[in-house]
Amino acid sequence: MKQHAVSKQDRMEIRKAMGNRVIAPPTPLTRGPEYLSHFACFTCRKSFKQDPLNESLPHICPECSGALRDMGRNFRPPKKAAKNAWEVARRLYEAGFRFFGSGSHSDSALPTSLREVGQFIDDNPNHYLRIK
Repeated sequence: MKQHAVSKQDRMEIRKAMGNRVIAPPTPLTRGPEYLSHFACFTCRKSFKQDPLNESLPHICPECSGALRDMGRNFRPPKKAAKNAWEVARRLYEAGFRFFGSGSHSDSALPTSLREVGQFIDDNPNHYLRIK
């Protein structure tokens, strides 16, 4: 006796009808924040990436319990031993500069030297990266 060949599609339909083939709806993707921002602690000279839009997340340094400052998405934290570089970042932050954007703007680059910071802040009141 020869059996008829049943296609795979027909076999799946038979299984669905019997209840052996339950197709669950696709689950939605669970994603984190669209982007993380660098939060800096100037006391500990450390940086942590956190969600800037999450209001329930306390932006507190895990080491010294001081406030973390939102430096922006493109902040490159200096090494811990580079005290002058951290001082440059602190002064720029206090003057209202943040590290965000694509870098495609015509304004001058942010200073990296401590002696250039004061003059740079005075000369650039409407800089692209300044929020104040």
